[in-house]
Amino acid sequence: METYLNRISAFDKEQVYTLDDRAISNEHSKWDLKDVHGVHLSFKPTRHYGNIYQCAIETRSDKIVLSNRRYIGPANFEYQSDDYRQFVSSLLQRLEVNGLTNFSSGKSKSTYWLEVIASTIFFGLILIVLTMFGAWIIALSFLAILFFRLVPYYKKNRPVVFSAKQIPSHILP
Repeated sequence: METYLNRISAFDKEQVYTLDDRAISNEHSKWDLKDVHGVHLSFKPTRHYGNIYQCAIETRSDKIVLSNRRYIGPANFEYQSDDYRQFVSSLLQRLEVNGLTNFSSGKSKSTYWLEVIASTIFFGLILIVLTMFGAWIIALSFLAILFFRLVPYYKKNRPVVFSAKQIPSHILP
């Protein structure tokens, strides 16, 4: 039996989730693993915090969201990446034993490609304007920053379907 402490924001109560061979539960509810019909892993950075991962578990009656970042207080978060990785890996393995074999990660295909195309057009126009005014150093600096920030973001948010035995390394902290 494994446990995981989770509180995503100030508006959520702290929950202790318990996982055994047949169910996942907290203080208020219990969900049979056979009732889980989808698990989606995602990378959700914010402007100030970049290392945020989430696991959305969809059951017949509810949706559970786990995060590797736990809210402690105003502007105070604790990263529990090792515990999160262990709990989510165990959850996926137990779900696979119970018949759920395909898990997903990243954004939806349409959202992903819309973001890629829109950011390429937007940042491409900024680079063209900068080079038109002869600001080559600024344009190259801007391009380097984009490359090192956007490429990892797009890699982690690429839509992927995977099995519990082959969890992509980039989707867990």
